[in-house]
Amino acid sequence: MFEERPSPIVASAASARKLPRLALLALLVLFIIPGLITRDFWSSHELTSFAAVLTMVHGSAIDWVLPNIDGVAHYANGPLSLWLAALCVKLFGWLIGAEAAARLSTLVWYGMATASIWYGTWYLARRDEAQPVTLAFGGQADPRDYGRVVADAALLLFVATFGLFVPIRELVPDTALVAIVAGFFFSLAWTLRAPALGPWVTGLSIALAICNSDLFIGVVLLVIALVIHARFHAFETPFIGRATVIVVCAAALFFAWPILSVGLAIETVDAWFAGWWNTQISLFSGMRMSALFSVVKNALWFLWPLWPFAILGLYAFRKQLDRTHIKLPLWITAGLMLCLLAGENSSDRYLLVLTPALSVLAAFGLLSSHRSRASLLDWFSATVFTLALATLWAYFFAWHMGFPPKMYKSVVNLAPGIEPTSHGLLFVLCFVTLLGWLALVLWRMNRKQVVAWKGPWLAAAGVTALSISCVYLFGPAIDQARSYAPVAKAAAMDFSARRAENECLGTHTLDPVKRTLFQFYGLPLTEHQQCQFNIERMDRTAAENAASSFNVVGVYSRPRDSEKFVLIKEIP
Repeated sequence: MFEERPSPIVASAASARKLPRLALLALLVLFIIPGLITRDFWSSHELTSFAAVLTMVHGSAIDWVLPNIDGVAHYANGPLSLWLAALCVKLFGWLIGAEAAARLSTLVWYGMATASIWYGTWYLARRDEAQPVTLAFGGQADPRDYGRVVADAALLLFVATFGLFVPIRELVPDTALVAIVAGFFFSLAWTLRAPALGPWVTGLSIALAICNSDLFIGVVLLVIALVIHARFHAFETPFIGRATVIVVCAAALFFAWPILSVGLAIETVDAWFAGWWNTQISLFSGMRMSALFSVVKNALWFLWPLWPFAILGLYAFRKQLDRTHIKLPLWITAGLMLCLLAGENSSDRYLLVLTPALSVLAAFGLLSSHRSRASLLDWFSATVFTLALATLWAYFFAWHMGFPPKMYKSVVNLAPGIEPTSHGLLFVLCFVTLLGWLALVLWRMNRKQVVAWKGPWLAAAGVTALSISCVYLFGPAIDQARSYAPVAKAAAMDFSARRAENECLGTHTLDPVKRTLFQFYGLPLTEHQQCQFNIERMDRTAAENAASSFNVVGVYSRPRDSEKFVLIKEIP
């Protein structure tokens, strides 16, 4: 009788040849740097987080333990990512500015996510049950080289994920949540090697998820961890001991936050946490059908190229789904997909938390694929990213030369009124990036590489080249289109030109986020209820009516945005 094939993966020593560590590290750094310190905030979520960070930086200890924005309680997320961003502003704000310093916190989360994915996959891939087929005449990859190439593939596929292109650099709690979920995966994989310490890290990751995001995601991770520890026979120590450590550690670390809050803000802590609790309970309401439809619609592009290779891996291991290296990331992914259906979550957060474990499944799927299927990732990356880079450069030259007119008009409509600009060094950097990408594609076309990391490497390099070109070629235009800084600065100039001595500027309609940001950008708003000048937020119709009813000093808005800000001077 023939024995069942021990593994669907055939990995020779040549295919597991080491990817130079310096090259891998350089790619990871080049991927995350663009847009980290040279841009304004481009999304409303980033603006909200930054407003809360500014309140912490300029406020008291109470503002740190009970997050708020200009005195209005902020319940949407926990304070963890805000703490780190505020600490970065305190340490580096004087050197590079508060905006750039706050975004430096994303480097910590990015480092945590990438390290967790690599080491978690490394521990799984080195297990005896995960080893590839032993070749008849030898020459198969040894466990160390095989574990390293699988970990490299998982990490590179994570970096190449389309949906992480923007969120991984943003100052939002979801960026930290991706890192925490990656740490959660690592803790479960590490428990197989360190059964005494692993459950403590699992409990820590669950507590961090609650303190960073919300109670719902913490409960989801706790349920997944307990189910995995109960059903996996690979864990050696008794289940009760491991489960107790996880629950006690998660609860103790989480309650450190409320206890600290009681000590620092005993007068307001009850009211704040009552609002926080009501917000957390509302998250257990189930996902709306419209949100579910959005998740399904976005998943195909958001999770590319993870989901095709994850499916190939599950098919290849269909007779060995009980193997720990497949079962662990599969159960985490399936658990997150099923449990998150019970919560009120945005589609972006729903898909973001799937990426760490799905990257691991995709890596095993890539190595189990036939060489012709694995090469599809190479050719897809070479084609798509080359066309994308060519398109970016075509629009860049159209913006500067005015030809072709249709391309020029598209860029001008994005940011009307801004002159084409390009910093010399940044232009050279983008041009060198383009040449480097073309050289990498030609190298791949002219050499038949058997190394398993070549496809993920090309995909990650393509995403990196695209991010560098996009941010540094069109950064000023995107800033003009998405930032509130030009709006606030224009209003501040008009107010300074028209004000008399002792006249103040107030507002009645600006929300706490806009109020905090406008003050940060130099608009001297005061708390007085009766001011000679007021700046108000209006829609297009209200702004037109105000122009005929009041003494309007100026009307300001972002390009192609219906939201208007009107500076009004009261008529005596």
